[in-house]
Amino acid sequence: MKIFECKDLPIKVFGLMNFYKNGSLMRLPEEMMEKMPQLRQFGSRSTGGRIGFRTNTKNLYVKLVSKTFIRDSFVPQTASSGLDVYIGERTEGKFLGTVFPTGLRGTNPNESEKNFELHGEMTDITIFMPKNEQIENVYIGIDDDADIEAPTPYENEKPVIFYGSSITEGGCAGRVGNAYNATLSRWLNMDYINFGFSGSAKGEPEMAEFIASVPMSIFVMDYDYNAPDALHLQKTHEPFYQIIREKNPTLPIIMLSNPNYRIKKEDSEARLAIIRTTYENALKNGDKNVYLISGENFYDENDPYSCTMDNVHPNDIGMQRMAREIRKTLEPVFREVVEAEKI
Repeated sequence: MKIFECKDLPIKVFGLMNFYKNGSLMRLPEEMMEKMPQLRQFGSRSTGGRIGFRTNTKNLYVKLVSKTFIRDSFVPQTASSGLDVYIGERTEGKFLGTVFPTGLRGTNPNESEKNFELHGEMTDITIFMPKNEQIENVYIGIDDDADIEAPTPYENEKPVIFYGSSITEGGCAGRVGNAYNATLSRWLNMDYINFGFSGSAKGEPEMAEFIASVPMSIFVMDYDYNAPDALHLQKTHEPFYQIIREKNPTLPIIMLSNPNYRIKKEDSEARLAIIRTTYENALKNGDKNVYLISGENFYDENDPYSCTMDNVHPNDIGMQRMAREIRKTLEPVFREVVEAEKI
């Protein structure tokens, strides 16, 4: 069997800014973590990162080596520490399985591996990296007589950036491929960067300045739940939007409110009103590329409690419903961006 590191060409890593600069599997550059030390734990993670390649192997071996091993109170180990492996064209990809530490006695929690049997025809493999771990390396093994090629490109040249809370980060999907942004990525063949930081994305101007400097095709602003209260959201939401807009005058900006409108209605209504004010002020000022998605429409009104793990974080059902609702707005905007990039 031939063994490759995820850093070896023609394999490609998506969604991790630091990888493009220095080969590190982290999503924030070192200078940002120095400027905002509260983000070091989260910025060092590989959340939202994906490994892509094409192969005609009949036997696929995947090994994950992590620097950390995180036990999360509400996130299953499959999502906290696991790789999700998909086969086929991204919009029709089939889930093969998760590579994650089992926790069995005598096993190393920082290493996990799995073998998969494939059909032997040239096809795409896409691997989603864990929510909570800092990754040392991912190893890929294929048959000695098999080939490996660069992955099929994503539809968009510049990634969609999602900025927000632990929900944006993927909590509490049962596995990383079920996070709402990962699901949208598969449905639309969309490259993205996940800047969801659990409890630590609070609309800071430093982060807005940083995000505004990153080449992107669409910006999704989803930090509602990280604002400690409605007053904090009111003080930060519109200034955050304005910083992004000033440096990106034509960028599509999609604003989300939190998904628990039907569970915590009074607080969610207050937060939604603030986000709506930012949106309406943008329209009044002539912004024709701003969009609002209300969390009111994410969960089923008959049983919203089945959509969460803890009345805050969506489970797999909640993530799926979020993805479906967001898609209604995101997809037509995304298609316009893709067509514009081709010109």
